[in-house]
Amino acid sequence: MPTTISMLQAPEQLDPLTLPLTGQALIEASAGTGKTYTLAALYLRLLLGLGRENSLEVDQILVVTFTEAATQELRERIRSRIQEARIAFVLGTSEDPFIEKLLAQHLDHQRAVLDLEFAASEMDQASVFTIHGFCQRMLKQHAFESGASFNTELINDDTDIVRQALLDFWRTQLYAADTELAVEILASYSTPDKLLSKIRGYLNLHNVQLSPDYTEFPLLLKWQQFLTAQGVLRKALIATINSSAAEDDLLALIQDSSVDKRSYSKRYLPNWYAKLVGFAAGEKAPFKELLKFSQSQLEDKSKTEAVPRHPVFVQIAEFCEQQINFKAVIFCKALAAVRHNMQIEKQKNQQLSFDDLLHKLAHALQGESGDALVKAIRKQYPFALIDEFQDTDPEQYSIFATLYAIPTEQPGAIAAESEISRSVAEDPDSSSDSSVEALGLLMIGDPKQSIYAFRGADIFTYMKARQQVVKHYTLATNWRSSKAMINATNQLFGRSPAAFIYQQDIPFYPVSATSKASSLTINSQPIPALSFFYRDEMLNNDQYLLESASTCAAQIDRLLQSAKLNDQPVTPADIAVLVRDRKEAALVQKALLQVQVDSVFMSNRENVYTVHGARELQYILQAVNEPSNERLLRTALATELLQLNARELFDLNQDELAWEALVEEFVDYRKIWWRSGVLAMLHALLQKRGLAQRWLSFNEGERRLTDYLHLAELLQQASAELESNETLIRFLQDKRAQPANQSQEQQLRLDSDRSRVTVITIHKSKGLEYEIVYLPFACRYRQASSILFHDDAGQAILDLETTDNQQQIEKEQLAEDLRLLYVAITRAAQACFIGMANVCLRKKSVWQKTAIGYLLTYIKSADADQPAVHLNDLDLPQVLQLLAQQCADIQTIDATAIDLEQGELFGALIDDLADRQTDTATVLRARNFQRVINHQWRVTSYSALAKDAQHAPLINSQVGLAHSTALENDHLDLEVLDESELLVSDPVEKSIFSFAKGAVAGTFLHSIYEEIDFSSADNSELLAVLAQKLPLSGYDLAWLPTLAAFIDQSLDVVLTTPSAEQNFTLRSITPANRLVEMEFILPFKAIDCTTINKLLAAHEPLSQRAGALVFSRVAGMLKGFIDLTVRANGQYYVIDYKSNYLGDQLSDYQADNMQLAMIDHRYDFQYVLYTLALHRLLRSRLADYDYDKDIGGVFYLFLRGMSVGAESGVFYSKPKRELIESLDRLFEGER
Repeated sequence: MPTTISMLQAPEQLDPLTLPLTGQALIEASAGTGKTYTLAALYLRLLLGLGRENSLEVDQILVVTFTEAATQELRERIRSRIQEARIAFVLGTSEDPFIEKLLAQHLDHQRAVLDLEFAASEMDQASVFTIHGFCQRMLKQHAFESGASFNTELINDDTDIVRQALLDFWRTQLYAADTELAVEILASYSTPDKLLSKIRGYLNLHNVQLSPDYTEFPLLLKWQQFLTAQGVLRKALIATINSSAAEDDLLALIQDSSVDKRSYSKRYLPNWYAKLVGFAAGEKAPFKELLKFSQSQLEDKSKTEAVPRHPVFVQIAEFCEQQINFKAVIFCKALAAVRHNMQIEKQKNQQLSFDDLLHKLAHALQGESGDALVKAIRKQYPFALIDEFQDTDPEQYSIFATLYAIPTEQPGAIAAESEISRSVAEDPDSSSDSSVEALGLLMIGDPKQSIYAFRGADIFTYMKARQQVVKHYTLATNWRSSKAMINATNQLFGRSPAAFIYQQDIPFYPVSATSKASSLTINSQPIPALSFFYRDEMLNNDQYLLESASTCAAQIDRLLQSAKLNDQPVTPADIAVLVRDRKEAALVQKALLQVQVDSVFMSNRENVYTVHGARELQYILQAVNEPSNERLLRTALATELLQLNARELFDLNQDELAWEALVEEFVDYRKIWWRSGVLAMLHALLQKRGLAQRWLSFNEGERRLTDYLHLAELLQQASAELESNETLIRFLQDKRAQPANQSQEQQLRLDSDRSRVTVITIHKSKGLEYEIVYLPFACRYRQASSILFHDDAGQAILDLETTDNQQQIEKEQLAEDLRLLYVAITRAAQACFIGMANVCLRKKSVWQKTAIGYLLTYIKSADADQPAVHLNDLDLPQVLQLLAQQCADIQTIDATAIDLEQGELFGALIDDLADRQTDTATVLRARNFQRVINHQWRVTSYSALAKDAQHAPLINSQVGLAHSTALENDHLDLEVLDESELLVSDPVEKSIFSFAKGAVAGTFLHSIYEEIDFSSADNSELLAVLAQKLPLSGYDLAWLPTLAAFIDQSLDVVLTTPSAEQNFTLRSITPANRLVEMEFILPFKAIDCTTINKLLAAHEPLSQRAGALVFSRVAGMLKGFIDLTVRANGQYYVIDYKSNYLGDQLSDYQADNMQLAMIDHRYDFQYVLYTLALHRLLRSRLADYDYDKDIGGVFYLFLRGMSVGAESGVFYSKPKRELIESLDRLFEGER
């Protein structure tokens, strides 16, 4: 029989006057039930010795919470209560019911006054700490017992250490790997940052288990075994495929067997077999297809005993078992290595992170001196109050369970009570208060509000503690919210048989309300506490977010116009919109801006380095550092931070004096930077340009100013440890790329929330209270993506391979979403508004799978002895209507059919926003754009114009993608993108023909020719350049002698022209007579492919043999880069390097084959455009320029075919003068 609430015995209601103050107890305090009040009350009893044999002083009562802000709040609340109680004992009376009862319990009022006065005077020494602060003090104060260093530095942010540790691991793995293994690793994690993002959240989860655990997996050995097995299987496959015997016809064996033909259909089987053949020929192992031919799978899929059998099927099955899960292996090894490398680095520098503090104390308590450390801490703190205990984790719990003797059945993890009792009893110096009987531990929290799993909070640890601690208490009265709000919340969560999934350990008990009445009205009518605005039409997530944000903004606008709270108009400060992330916040803020309602976003996870202003500040710093760099200065001027409009930027282009004055201004900023630091410089910039006043005139201005000043402070701090302005700029760039989300220093500072609606994340809202709360996105569906789950024993496990635990992962995510929903709804004191919709995924309704959907559709049966009821057959409006019928404080409203005049409370946004009554004198409007945009105008290139030549379609999808993304980049060897990028793993003979093919190899060869001095007498420079660039490009240094010899001899290949006296070699070209990678940008009027094709066909022989160019009519700018422009024997030449692989012999690079390659890639069109660019350049530079006299022509050097004395590898042409001049006129718009 399923568990229902009625079957669970509610914990005893806590009475702070009678609660025993020895032993261990768990106090569950639902939202708004006075947790802090109760904590302070118990603290008073401890000071006065009520409930114990003797009183305690403030430094003997340990109070632990989880944030610095919470410690300050607790300290002040306790101090205030001490003062109230002291006055009450002096007067002998109090209006506070609890203190009045204390007066009756403690008859010696004079003694109480003295005790409380002393406590008040010592409050600065009170032991109120964060969990990390407590651990740090214990390690320092008990350094001998804990083994901690005396001079350890506590670091707030270990991001740099983590990253360096990861990079060390990355280098170790890749350097030890051969090329194929490196490719496999990079296929799993393409960059170190990708790997770091996967392991970062688990580095400090020391209690998590890896499943499977590949930490000790011998990767290199297994890889060699895998390669050996692969070679054996390939030989067997080749023999079988080439066999003519009937018994070796694998396809026939399968087709004629009893194998399930739905699983092995004639449609797919041949394709799988083709993959098998490809693998035998050397292609990468296609494991998905190989498994289809494994003996074990064939047996599983066979219906009778007529199972297809063949030795190669068995070999395939054995080979597939050797498949290496690189993602899981690298993950496990990286996790272990980074943890190890981090500890070594921190030990070397005597540093500890916050998480190290917990780990070290927990470890010390279980170490050789653990007993002595336990006794010392118990003597120091005989009583502990642990606040926010629902956010504990295994290490935190183990610390307090050990110190305060919580019985446990887990041997070794936490010391057993009997052992600790014995160790204390054997110590004659132990005081009575340090005995187990005198110890006290109260753990206070609310498991329904455990929402910080991303910080390491582990709800399963809380559930284990709940099972191990015998005494449970609860706070049963909500003092925060109105009675209606409490009734509605009780109804929503109380109707489910397991509102938080784990009903046995996280039950929901309805709380009682005070007499606090709802005071929120509209048109003098009370607004129901819980309102659901729904849309019944099916919406995907994005549509739902947009629609709900708009509805939310319209409702808030209506509230601000018409609603009253305590007979006063509702103000923006009364309202909070709760969201899950920045995306949702941005949608809400945008919608609110459209109805002219100001808002402020508050999040505790945002990092100041991630804001848009951080990037713009980087541009400004670069301009200040190099004020004479026009590009950098113009980039800075275009930022939103500097507030120049388009007219001002245009005027600067026309006014040389104004530009010079601006440069001088930035020179002055640089001087301030050098003299007084970056903070002073940024303040000077802020003041001189009046930026603060200008920013504050905008809606987001205060946010912008706050971020600017925050960044300035952080940069000033960083500059103290950096050598130069350039390194500070790099520092900012790195921080933007790798922000430290856990660093408190880098968290966004909050701008003022006066007269603004608060938009806040649910995580940030915990512990806060708002009169009116909006949850516009409660139905947003999120698919479970975590790999972390807990087994039946509560053990955290990272599932690295299987999908068998997906149901458990989804269950845990739903449980956390339910806790988030509870936190969100219980922030409301008066009213909560929830946006609902029939959200769908791939046309299937999924709103029922969300937390709110679960609560609405999975409810208790009317008969307590019957199973729970699923309402999946009811649609959204029916489910909501059923809920509203059960509670008068809940209403549902169709957001698409609201009519204000018929008495509905809220309406959609009526009329256009432009019709609002506003002060037109203060409204700025943009002018309407009147001109016609020329959509033909663009910046294009040869690659873009030639990409659709009819003769050479790209049939490989990956090649097509690479080609399309690189079309505008003439630096790349686009023509070889379709060549294999793989290295020949072990060529029989290293030569230019066996060297790598593809774009990467082509770009590498280009870079060598670009950097070396052709005319140098020796090849030392060539050797140095190759030695540097081979590893950087991923090639083995073993290629150095081969490539050096080849490139060196290629410089002596004669470049033949029609006139023998004009012949020359690359070696004859001095640096003064060459221009590398000359960039050109040619303006041109509208052209079309038909005209271009006619011109080329009329004048260029190669073009006559090529297919037609196909491109749309275009105008604008033609951009490109010429590999090499040289002057030889008084003439100018265009030279282009081509790394195309045409074959393995020099004869493959003779004229006919080169011409085919030229035609295939439309290089004829390319060199005509390059010649036109050179023609225009020389015409503008040479006084007596003449095309025939000054331009020598073009050489296309097919590098692999270049050899001294051989007539191969060199293609020459000189476009006709008529063609170039006709094309020139065409570009000018003449016909």
